[in-house]
Amino acid sequence: MSIADKSIEFGSDKAGYKQKALREAGSVDAGFLEMARNVYAHLNDEISKKIFEARIMYATTGDVGYITGLESKYRNLNSDMQVYVERLLKDSHCLIYGAGVAGHYLAGRFKRFGVKVDCFIDQDESKGPVDEQTGIKVITEKELSSNKALYADKAFVISYPVKPVADEIRKRLIEEIGIDPKNILMGIFDWRNNRGQYFDYFDANDNEVFVDCGCFDGATCYNFAGWCGHKGFEHIYSFEADPKNYEKSREILAPLGKCELFPYGTADVNKKVYFAAEAFETSCIISREEAEKRNFEGVEEIETVALDEVLSGKKITFIKMDIEGAEYEALIGARKLIMENRPRMAISVYHKFEDFVTLADLVLSMHPDYRIAFRHYGFDDLETVMYVE
Repeated sequence: MSIADKSIEFGSDKAGYKQKALREAGSVDAGFLEMARNVYAHLNDEISKKIFEARIMYATTGDVGYITGLESKYRNLNSDMQVYVERLLKDSHCLIYGAGVAGHYLAGRFKRFGVKVDCFIDQDESKGPVDEQTGIKVITEKELSSNKALYADKAFVISYPVKPVADEIRKRLIEEIGIDPKNILMGIFDWRNNRGQYFDYFDANDNEVFVDCGCFDGATCYNFAGWCGHKGFEHIYSFEADPKNYEKSREILAPLGKCELFPYGTADVNKKVYFAAEAFETSCIISREEAEKRNFEGVEEIETVALDEVLSGKKITFIKMDIEGAEYEALIGARKLIMENRPRMAISVYHKFEDFVTLADLVLSMHPDYRIAFRHYGFDDLETVMYVE
């Protein structure tokens, strides 16, 4: 399809400017707190209120302890993640196998709750002896084997998101180097394995039509199909802007049927933007300044679309957005669809400190009778999802 370079009627209005001004201010102010009070009045249950209060305190103070300190009854953490985190905290030190995007992601998250990464393990010798991005030491498997006594009792976290690759690495660590299996954690699979995320709050209706903004690897579309169960579903519209993720998802989603995959990001209008294409779930739209800071390495120019334009006239029952901080603009670009269809929504609200308030306020400006709920799926400040119905 061709993308017209034009402004969308529903893409920018007075309500939108209000949120934009708060975002650009970069801090909690009286206007933000007024918004928060309005959102709080629309919360559906006690769990949502506890999560909302914790995020307000985090936004105000910067202390992530308000979120990590939430009682377990207020979090949707599965048992695997609980065990994973407890093992890491018990050891307080770990080694991460893989000094790539996934490894950097895990190192950043672990740092937030006090787990020290002693070093990366990577077979690519050019990544050592020190990782440029994090300053963490990098060793090879050969160096690990030579210094096994120094590291053997630490926790080993395999960061590779492709399970067969991760399984092969685990096998080598055990059989060739002699690492105790109980000391090996399978990184992404244990850390982010809650398949109920986006789907455990609502019950499926007949003839659901799903819009997946931020397809990544296609798993969410299959989770949606599983959620629909014997009722089946009518159609899926999925959007993935990262070229490598798109190609991977196109192959993976082909057997699903009734699923259209678009190689675009979603935003307030149809336009071209800079994009950090990491072939991972952290791929995201970035500013020109950020692109220049990266010296345009790994940066691509991609097209974004407004859902109002691409899906004009379509029936929509459920929208999911997890697009690394672009949710606000994408909702603006879907205003007409939301006004006409009143879909249920699952929106990630943790990428920017104010999202849990401004995104809720925005959808309430579209339908003041929407009810809001929050669920939290992560150990730290990540993975808070807003449910709208």
